[in-house]
Amino acid sequence: MPELSWPVGAVSERLGIAAPTLRSWDRRHGVGPTHRTGGNHRRYSETDINRVTLMARLTAQGVPAQASADVIASMDDEAVERQLTASDGDPAGDGSAGADRTDLGADGAGRSAGDGERDDTRAERRQARRGTGPGVAASTIVESIVSAAHQLDGPTLANLYRQTLRQREVGDAWTHVFAPSLRRIGDLWEGGRFGVESEHLASELLQSELRSVVRANRLRLAGPPVLLAGADEEHHHLPLVALEAELARHAVASLFFGPRMPTPALVEAMRRTTPPAVFLWASISRRRHEPFWTALDAVDWPMTVIVGGPGWPTDVRLDHDDIVLRQVDDFDAAVAALLEASGRTR
Repeated sequence: MPELSWPVGAVSERLGIAAPTLRSWDRRHGVGPTHRTGGNHRRYSETDINRVTLMARLTAQGVPAQASADVIASMDDEAVERQLTASDGDPAGDGSAGADRTDLGADGAGRSAGDGERDDTRAERRQARRGTGPGVAASTIVESIVSAAHQLDGPTLANLYRQTLRQREVGDAWTHVFAPSLRRIGDLWEGGRFGVESEHLASELLQSELRSVVRANRLRLAGPPVLLAGADEEHHHLPLVALEAELARHAVASLFFGPRMPTPALVEAMRRTTPPAVFLWASISRRRHEPFWTALDAVDWPMTVIVGGPGWPTDVRLDHDDIVLRQVDDFDAAVAALLEASGRTR
């Protein structure tokens, strides 16, 4: 039995994507029909339609067209089908990208293919910002971030981070997208497949986008600030930046001191601000008897000290009348502890 195939007009009507956009994706990005009829006409097979559907979902998420095409090109047909199943899917249940036909159904007459693609992408991104666009699995966004980092494509990286933060809460974005992306990039660097420049670019741009969340909520911040710092000689600090952003969403003020905060300086900052809570991050191994614990003798007000990160021993203890010590295992637990110490609820 011959394989069924469809012309571009039929695919456009079926998926609700303008025909000029489909032609542009084919011509510019290689996502198009692969089947040829006896008369040498190009037609879309079912597997081609699956790839176009995934392309639509990725661009609606905010992934630039070329980055989306690169991700799709790296996947076999079964992987594409699994990704479509893992995504949130189309509420109409017809396999379409979930695009609003009012936005995408125009035939683009009198315009170039590029105009049609830009108009449709803008409409799809408006859907994504409203939370009505098609869902994309976190693993696909991770792959797009890793690909953009490898290509040193700063604008694409920044856009992926920004769109993810628009569609997900900071904690969800950090846990399921950003942290896995950074781990994957780090693993590829250690394996010699990525240069350190890719890791630095990915980290710096992510920090910038997370800080934009803090700036956007600055006028809402109230109450005494909590302190966020890395332990002595701790180089990694992106988890603290993500924590700062999530606290800002809850209108909790914070003072972020970054990595490698010397213990005497941190204790002096505590003395001057009398915070309700201090969060101390460590990814490298720490001693059970840190100088910080002794320095806390100077604290004479009620305060919660929260330690997080894989560097802390599992049996950290502190004997102090005014200080509650808490050890947290993940991002959500850190946020909950800081909110509780600040008298807030989620």
